[in-house]
Amino acid sequence: MLFHLAEPSALLGIVVALLIGVYAHDTAQIYAAKLLGDPSARRSGRLTARPLPTRVSPFSAVSMVLVGNGWTEPIRMNEVWRKRRFHICAALLAGPLAYLLLAFGAIAALAAVTDPGHIADGSRVIEVGRVGGFGAHLLLWMAITFASMFVLSLIPIPPTDGGRVLFLLAPASQGWKNANYKLTESHLGVVLLLVILLIPVLLPSLPNVVGQLVPPLLRGLGGIVGISL
Repeated sequence: MLFHLAEPSALLGIVVALLIGVYAHDTAQIYAAKLLGDPSARRSGRLTARPLPTRVSPFSAVSMVLVGNGWTEPIRMNEVWRKRRFHICAALLAGPLAYLLLAFGAIAALAAVTDPGHIADGSRVIEVGRVGGFGAHLLLWMAITFASMFVLSLIPIPPTDGGRVLFLLAPASQGWKNANYKLTESHLGVVLLLVILLIPVLLPSLPNVVGQLVPPLLRGLGGIVGISL
């Protein structure tokens, strides 16, 4: 996010998307858990207008400031009964689904405000989409941020939703339990997420996992509403 200080529309789009994304993620998971018969998530108090620091860890906050992407603190659910693990997984995946729907909504809004452009190709005139104006640029960066949060949330490393789903569905063996303990209790998972997000920023020559997956996702969403990205 710090790299966009000279671009007000991009900076505002990232900030707005992060705020909306965090609250939408929590709300989606809590209502999904309640719908599936688990009231424990609602007792977390995350349906109220609690301050952002109670929803985002300091490590995630640093990532959001530097990269414009991060994760929310896990919402406690009733994970004791293993027979209900599929219900919990469905509730957890409601969070990433919220990010995806928000990204699609931003793309749809972008398509509505995008000015059409025309390119002359010999005797033909081809109509293309041309992104222009502060509002269009803001919507584009909101879509990029929502898509980035969606991709990050599915990385199978706790404390992300994808990581929690992985270990809920994993065999109940001691090896898996030890791995889950090291990733969560010793914060090894947080360290790995920070490495995934920050190393490509510090060393641009290295591959960016999230950055490589976001463009095709946005192109696919854009294709649904008829906009070329």
